[in-house]
Amino acid sequence: MRRLAPALALALLAPAAANSQAPPADQKPFVLEAEVEVVSITAVVFDKGGHFVRGLAPGDIELLEDGVPQEISVFREANGKGDEQIPLSVVLVLDTSGSMKQSLDFLKEAALNFVYKLEDADSALVVQFNESIKGSTDFTGDTDRLERFLGSLQAWGGTSLYDATHYGLERIKDQAGRKAVILFSDGGDNTSHLDERTVVEYARSIEATVYGIGFKSGSGDSASGFLKRISSDTGGEYFSPDKVGELIKTFAAISEELKNHYILAYTPKRAPDNMYRKIELHVKREGVQVRLRKGYVATKRKKPRPAAPRPPQP
Repeated sequence: MRRLAPALALALLAPAAANSQAPPADQKPFVLEAEVEVVSITAVVFDKGGHFVRGLAPGDIELLEDGVPQEISVFREANGKGDEQIPLSVVLVLDTSGSMKQSLDFLKEAALNFVYKLEDADSALVVQFNESIKGSTDFTGDTDRLERFLGSLQAWGGTSLYDATHYGLERIKDQAGRKAVILFSDGGDNTSHLDERTVVEYARSIEATVYGIGFKSGSGDSASGFLKRISSDTGGEYFSPDKVGELIKTFAAISEELKNHYILAYTPKRAPDNMYRKIELHVKREGVQVRLRKGYVATKRKKPRPAAPRPPQP
C-alpha cells in the first residue's frame, strides 16, 4: 500500500480538474490536507489473440483483495491524451558485464529506440551494471541526455543483477504516476551482495511493473528464473529473444504495452497490518485474460516520534 501525494490523488480521482483555469498569481492554490491510503495498480487486459481490450468500464470488472470485493475509485486507460495523460517513469537496468562485449551495440540501439518512443510527459532513467552500478543523474525526458548516457556504456566485469535491480526499484519508488522497470541481462548474477529472495520481496512492495529480458550468453549461465519470477509477481512479462537482433522488437513490445493498460486505484476495506494481500481482477467478458501484480504488503504507517521539549530560554 502506498500513500499517494495529495496532488497525485487529486489528479487520479478528479482528472477533469486539470482543465480548470489556473488561480490568479496572488491567490494561493487549494491544498488538500487529508492523506488517503490508496492502492494503485496497473492491469493489462487482452483477448485470445493477444490484442489489448479497449473500452472497459468500471461495471465490466470486479477487484478482490484476499477474496473481498473492493470499491474502485479510479479506473481508466493509460493512453489518455493531453491533460488526461498520466506520466510514465521508467528505469532501464542494463547488463554491461564482460560477456556483453559482442552484443552491446545491439542493446544500445534497442534501448535508444525505446527512449525515442516515450511521450512528452514521460521520463526515463538508465542504470548500467556489471560488478558495479552506475545510474544516470536523474529521471529526464531529454532524449539527447539519455542518448549520451547510453552511448557511453562499456562492457566489462561481473554481473550484479540483484543489486542493480534493487537500485532501480529504489530510484523509482517515489516517482509520481505510472512506474515501470525494464531489466536486461545475458547471464546469472555472480557479484551481488543482495540475494534473489530479498530483491523479489522488495519488488513486491513497490508499485512498479517489472519487465524482464533474458538473453542467453555463451557461458550458459542464465538469469531467466529470477527475471520470470520478478516479472510475474509485479504484473509484468518475461521475454527471451534468441538473437540480439530481436532486442529492438522486444523493447518495442514493452513500449507498446506501457501505452495500453488500465490504471486502477482503491482504498482497502481492511486497515494496514503488515501482511501480504492477494489482488485479483475479474473481467466480465468472455475470452479475455488479465495480467497484474499478484499482491502487496499492507505496511502500517509509522507514528512520528514526539519532538523533544525545548529547554527554557534564559
